[in-house]
Amino acid sequence: MLLLCLLAVVFEGYDMVAYGTTLPSMLADPAWNLTPARAGVIGSYALVGMLVGSILVGGIADRLGRRTLMITATGWFSAWMGVCAIAPDATLFGVARFFVGVGVGALIPLAAAMAVEFSPKGKSHTYSAIVWAGFPGGGVLASLLGLVVVDAFGVRAMYWIGLVPLLVFVPIMLKLLPESPSFLLARGSVDEANRIADRAGIDRPEPPRPGEKVGPRALFTRELRRATLLFGLLSACGLLLTYALNTWLPKLMQSSGFGSSSALTFLLVLNAGAIIVPLFASRLSDRIGPQAVTAASLASAAVAILVLSTDVSSWLLFALAFVAGAGTIGAQVLIYGFAASYFPASSRAAGTAWVASVGRLGGVTGPTLTGLVIANGSNVAPAFYLFALIAVIGAIAALLVPRQRKNPDVEHAPTVPGIARQDATT
Repeated sequence: MLLLCLLAVVFEGYDMVAYGTTLPSMLADPAWNLTPARAGVIGSYALVGMLVGSILVGGIADRLGRRTLMITATGWFSAWMGVCAIAPDATLFGVARFFVGVGVGALIPLAAAMAVEFSPKGKSHTYSAIVWAGFPGGGVLASLLGLVVVDAFGVRAMYWIGLVPLLVFVPIMLKLLPESPSFLLARGSVDEANRIADRAGIDRPEPPRPGEKVGPRALFTRELRRATLLFGLLSACGLLLTYALNTWLPKLMQSSGFGSSSALTFLLVLNAGAIIVPLFASRLSDRIGPQAVTAASLASAAVAILVLSTDVSSWLLFALAFVAGAGTIGAQVLIYGFAASYFPASSRAAGTAWVASVGRLGGVTGPTLTGLVIANGSNVAPAFYLFALIAVIGAIAALLVPRQRKNPDVEHAPTVPGIARQDATT
């Protein structure tokens, strides 16, 4: 199950970062008729779609099941990548990017919830980070292929590759992906829920207590309201940085004097940091709690991004890009694990969907706002200052998430390591 979630998220990351890798070539090609401002708006279309997808799945995942929705979302975003490949102009391309985003937005909370639910006790953050390392892993894949494919085969070839999940992974998921034991238990399928849990080597799920709210209704109870709002702000900061950097970093580095290949290498290094560091940071989160680790990641990114705007050696700039990727895209990996282990099993998919969907507001803003900043001046430094400020706000939001109190009426409600105790349901 972990591998299936990981592979789906790898191509989710590929599909979203592919636009950043092709953007310099699209801007230089008169056939696309793109300006920086319009390119930023098109970059946000996918993020608007992700907002729609996250909202839709948040309302139905805890009621309709996670398996079918996860398979559907994977096939959906992959099919629309094929439409991107044949789009005759920027208008249809933008529409296709919106529908890619719908599928990706639906997949994100489902994969986050499934990774935590199927994790062994005490390893929820590690499992979540392994799955979400797939997103920057897909970014690295897109960056590497972009260095080879775009010049040799053209922009459209990058989007044809996005059909692989539909043709390969969806049939495998149909055969091998299990349903959530918690969902099956809530539907009365006790034996099947226990069988899946036993086979996966995880604790058998416990039924919701009488009167316990399920799904989105639980998020704004007295116990969870403040955390729900702060997780939304935290995710908005993380996703603004994730998509703004993935979309615009190559162009920003080109404007700073680097060639197109070197500029794409910065994108590769950025996503490499987001893969490697969170795998270690998540283990630390399982030991001391995700709150301090997430805040420290964002704070370190703020410092790295500020220095990126200065005139320093190329090798130091690459090192800073690595740190920035670890503390922005990598921090978003930690944020999803933080949220998924914080919310109770009965509202986990709704909670992660909330985090993903509200985060899209930042994600939608990032590429467009950065495009406007670049269009209104020749100096790229203000864009880096903006990124650093957002990272600081995110770090503060992480520190303000309240400690999860044990609810005496819901003995099995999850708690976060380092905030109270490890999620008993995972």
